[in-house]
Amino acid sequence: MKLAILSGILAPVFFSFILVLIPKNRKELFFPVAAFGSTIPVATAIYLLVFGTPDGTYKYVFELPWIKLYGINWVVGYDGISLTMILLTTLLVPLSILSSSSTLRQAKGFLISILILEASVIGVFTSADLLTFFLFFEAILVPMYFIIGIWGGENKKYATIKFIIYTVFGSIFMFAAIVIVGLLVVQQFGRLAFDFETVSNLVLSLEQQKILFLLFTFAFAVKVPIFPFHTWLPDAHVEAPTAGSILLAGVLLKLGAYGIIRISVPFFTDAFLEYRGYMATLGVVGIIYGAVVAIPQKDIKKLVAYSSVSHMGFIILGIASGTLIGMQGAVLQMLNHGITTGALFMLVGFLYDRRHTRDMTKFGGIKTVMPFYAAVFLIVSFASIGLPGLNGFVGEFMILIGSYSAYSIHAALAASGVVLAAIYMLWAYQKIFTGELKVESNHSLIDLNLREKLSIAPLILLMFTIGIYPYVIEKFIQVDVSNLVKVVELTLGGLR
Repeated sequence: MKLAILSGILAPVFFSFILVLIPKNRKELFFPVAAFGSTIPVATAIYLLVFGTPDGTYKYVFELPWIKLYGINWVVGYDGISLTMILLTTLLVPLSILSSSSTLRQAKGFLISILILEASVIGVFTSADLLTFFLFFEAILVPMYFIIGIWGGENKKYATIKFIIYTVFGSIFMFAAIVIVGLLVVQQFGRLAFDFETVSNLVLSLEQQKILFLLFTFAFAVKVPIFPFHTWLPDAHVEAPTAGSILLAGVLLKLGAYGIIRISVPFFTDAFLEYRGYMATLGVVGIIYGAVVAIPQKDIKKLVAYSSVSHMGFIILGIASGTLIGMQGAVLQMLNHGITTGALFMLVGFLYDRRHTRDMTKFGGIKTVMPFYAAVFLIVSFASIGLPGLNGFVGEFMILIGSYSAYSIHAALAASGVVLAAIYMLWAYQKIFTGELKVESNHSLIDLNLREKLSIAPLILLMFTIGIYPYVIEKFIQVDVSNLVKVVELTLGGLR
């Protein structure tokens, strides 16, 4: 089981080295090797799902010596929440590789960056130690820097620098918090340690909790991103290549929300209860702001980017509710958003490969030449809106129900985000697919090929599966979320 956990990290790293060794004149091997390397973590995740289903505690936690002089180890483990995120990551990485164009320039470097990114993300989700968590959290910046900075669009330098500045600035606060935690551990236990178990046993005053909560949560808020720390996201999405956008929206945005659930809420619960009202407010503002700004966009990729700001606001609202159904909905929506928005960026990439433009005004009526593509885009749009029977509905409905008991006005305002989502998504569909085929360049468009159909098919299947039978995912997270909510409720009861 330990080997299974580690293989999710080590396999992508190993195959990235294999790619380095492949000669440049053997370009035909690049994508198959990368694809095979990225599928091993999928098998690992399925194995953990079948044989190591979590029961509400961190499973198979073990330590690997790191800095022996100070007793610092790499602590690894997983629970239902982290396993769900690992499944999402291991699914989207091979699909993003498959959906990428085989004619991508400097394909070797691009694929190596993707594999290193996968290893780093899985490292975050399997870390049971603050220091290890931070190192993997920061390691993600390196491959993303190259993915956007080398293979991005015309304004890639600006987008890359903005992305790095925002995330590094946020991470400074997290590092400061980790240093403070280390000093408190030494003070209370006489040894240096950063593992979650030790940190959870710290006795902290309310003021100490507030400081640490704000430091950690600020770093996570930038990564989500929570309004008003969102401005880096549209630029990064617009300039990133298709695979980069899929992974950025599908996986990387979840790191911030995951950090809040994994660290901010359970370790500094008193502070969370003090500040959750502000979190709920920022979540609702993000929902409405992201949706309103998405409506007038002409660039379809920027529209999807602002929709992510809106959808991530729902997740923050669900976490802030502190209720069982609200938090379950938040975790489920983290998965759903990754599936749906990843699919949207994939579809946008398919169209861009054909026309080399994302301006919706340059399309119109293309359903006549791309009927299959139009049908798939409509399904994904409905999932993004939250149509019943598709995955987007389940998570957002649970969040609205769960948050209503704690913040009824916030929930009512958040519901308007569903209406606004229908406006901008259906409007975008109308601009691109309906009407007459007037633009001459669009007459030669061809429908999805086999590779593209295989790339999008698993995501469509999951949209229907989760939408019809959400318990297939809920059963893996309900115990862990219940334990988290119990901590919140006990703390709230103590305050009363």
